[in-house]
Amino acid sequence: MSEGDNRIKRFYIYRAVTSFAMWGPFWTLWANKNIDDLFLITVIDMAFWITMIVFQIPTGLIGDRYGRKVVLFLGEVLFAVGLLGFGLSTTFNQYLISNAIWALGACFVVSGDTPYVYDTLVELKREKEFTKIMGYSNAVMFVVNGAAYMIGGYVAYSLDRLDITLIVSAGIMLVGLSTIVLLKEPKVERTKFESYVRQFREGFTHVVRSRAILILIMFQILIQVSVYVMAVFRGIYMGENLGFDYFQIGLFYASFSIVGAFVVREASRFEIYAGEKKALMVMYIAMFVSLGVVFLVRSSAAIVVQYLIYAVADLQSPIVGGYIHKRVDSAHRSTVAAISSVMFTAILVTVEVSAGFVAQVWSIEGSLLLIALGSLPIAFLLLTSWGRIVDAERAETEKTKVLKEP
Repeated sequence: MSEGDNRIKRFYIYRAVTSFAMWGPFWTLWANKNIDDLFLITVIDMAFWITMIVFQIPTGLIGDRYGRKVVLFLGEVLFAVGLLGFGLSTTFNQYLISNAIWALGACFVVSGDTPYVYDTLVELKREKEFTKIMGYSNAVMFVVNGAAYMIGGYVAYSLDRLDITLIVSAGIMLVGLSTIVLLKEPKVERTKFESYVRQFREGFTHVVRSRAILILIMFQILIQVSVYVMAVFRGIYMGENLGFDYFQIGLFYASFSIVGAFVVREASRFEIYAGEKKALMVMYIAMFVSLGVVFLVRSSAAIVVQYLIYAVADLQSPIVGGYIHKRVDSAHRSTVAAISSVMFTAILVTVEVSAGFVAQVWSIEGSLLLIALGSLPIAFLLLTSWGRIVDAERAETEKTKVLKEP
């Protein structure tokens, strides 16, 4: 095995150890048990995302200046502390504070993980493998998630304690810090800016001037917001609307994750088969159908569409992320990721709280239906514009080939 393969393998190990998320199916159930208000739960979650808005760009700037390992290490520490605090919380204010710490950790992790992989591949001159390697990486993460969900469901059901799933996961994540130490910082040429202000300005200009990057970011936000709102309500929906117990919820989450692992492992094949134009369209249609079926099918059979929306969530990261990264240079990679995250967060805060209000006064299913219908015109504009950009890029590539021919 080559040195490059060893470095990628170490990243897989890091992803595996830090992905033992027993809390995944149960964090909203834990908050709902103490708060018992869907709207307030989304307000609690809003603290997470407001923190992301405030700190995502600064952490991205730190990642571009001081390296990917630094932000990964800081991120996992803060993530674990916030997770532990959430598991120990029982009041509204405690949940707010814990979620803010949790979010700060997420800011650092987002600024470090995919930029670390892409920069490592740039150093190895293997950047074309990004979608494939991130697909494998996410597959590893989902398999570990599946095992963690199953164990978490059994523990929560046996002890009738949801908080244990968060507390144990936080401890395992702290142990997983050792896997970050084993990672090798990628050696790539990055422009050193004399100030963070200029660094941010350059990254922001890079996004605004590239219509392709802006459209890709907006499409990714459209998918991520819809998938995330579904994720916030999923545990409560399964427990209260479908009547599943904790163990059954854990088993279903585990099966979602395992199926997602197989799907994301084939992300590169799907992308090659569908192509840049159709890949985005297929993902959006699958998401739209998933949200609609939850509203139309008022029985436990509706759980089947969760596999579909998991597939969308799992595919969009390596595929759309790959499209973005190949259009961004290393000097701006973390900054652009941070700008994307801030844009996502700003939109999510509004949509999620609104969805929580609608869910409280109407129903979870009705709230998801409104999100699906509201996304239609936005998706049409983005997909149409993206199709034109892909056609223009292909035409330019063909023109360049013709000019180079003798």
